Amino acid sequence: MINLKILNLHGFMGEADNKNYKALCGMISAEDIISPKLDYKGNSPEKILEQLMAMVDTNDFIFVGQSLGGWYADKLSRKFKRPCILTNPCNYPHKLEIITDSGIPAEYVEQYEKMSAHDLNERAYVLCSDADTILPDNYSDCVKLFGNIKRVHGSHSTIENVGEHISEMLTEIENDSLLLFLGRGSAFADEHNSAFFVEDNELVLIDCPATSFQKVKKMNWESYDNIYILVTHTHGDHSGGVGTMLQFVWFVSRMKKKVTVVAPSAEVEEELKLLLMRIEGCQEEWFNIITADKLNKKWLISSVPTTHVEPLKGKCFGYHLNIHGNNAVYTGDTKTLENFKPLLKEGSFLYTETTFYDSPAPVHLYIGKMLPEFVSIAESGVHVYLMHLDNEEGIKEFTDGTPLKFVSLYD
Repeated sequence: MINLKILNLHGFMGEADNKNYKALCGMISAEDIISPKLDYKGNSPEKILEQLMAMVDTNDFIFVGQSLGGWYADKLSRKFKRPCILTNPCNYPHKLEIITDSGIPAEYVEQYEKMSAHDLNERAYVLCSDADTILPDNYSDCVKLFGNIKRVHGSHSTIENVGEHISEMLTEIENDSLLLFLGRGSAFADEHNSAFFVEDNELVLIDCPATSFQKVKKMNWESYDNIYILVTHTHGDHSGGVGTMLQFVWFVSRMKKKVTVVAPSAEVEEELKLLLMRIEGCQEEWFNIITADKLNKKWLISSVPTTHVEPLKGKCFGYHLNIHGNNAVYTGDTKTLENFKPLLKEGSFLYTETTFYDSPAPVHLYIGKMLPEFVSIAESGVHVYLMHLDNEEGIKEFTDGTPLKFVSLYD
């Protein structure tokens, strides 16, 4: 299990040592679980959130909430950009008579209405009971609000085998967080495909389009010992922010830090030097550049040649990685999986591009054609994540009911 801390929040009339807390104590040391007794009737939502936020003193918390506690856990998840596990969450407290008729001040009810979320939280992992008489329509609400939902047996306050379900979701969170994405869109999307992970206090980016640079600069990048950018190919939606990133780190760190650009081959290295120095105007002392085969890092196994567009023939690559001891394969932009499949084994992670739109001369992996192969790979024990998406809703229609997942976004 990943190193983490849990903030567990009970329901409206619940207790600190509720069923979720007892289940969590069977998986995690009680020292790593905070489960406060909350006075929902005597304090406003704003005041309670302030109290809870003060308890979050590290960046490794996962928030767990039952019923009204789920409403707060969702809020904290969105605030701190961390996962949450919600069991029968009360998404709209201002509509629930048990709460509104309890004697709670009207101003608190108004706050709940004003503060209730209406957009998607992809970091939420939700259990919805099939016999919840308190919130009978909760599943349809959860579908609109959360990214990962599971129907389970039980009532509103009692979920059968809740410990097993929470344990599975903690594992799912661990898997989904192995590689986080700054964007997962294709070339014409608002946010272009790019990912990162942290290993041995080194920040490793895979590609750096301009949209990703805008997010990285807001991260605590100065705290990392080194920063690396693995470049898959030189299309602008993958490399367009690299030059700006080099300049930003060099000057904002007051010439104390350099980014290391990792080229997948010697040929791409020369083209990156041309791009960065002759076109972007970067100076040699601002950065380091090295080919993948010469970088001696345990997290980088190799670059993997692949085929994408004809003008970049021989210049497009994916990467074979060892992230926190996990075998991970990242395809980059490709129209074939042939060079990647031999690298996969049970328990591996495959991050593969796919498209909803097909073309007469394919340069990407069309979901309509690739779906059976993706599913077959997933059923062999590989965690398959889809990225570089051109139409998320369309692709989701293909993948609903399959083991395939979209990559997790870092907002």
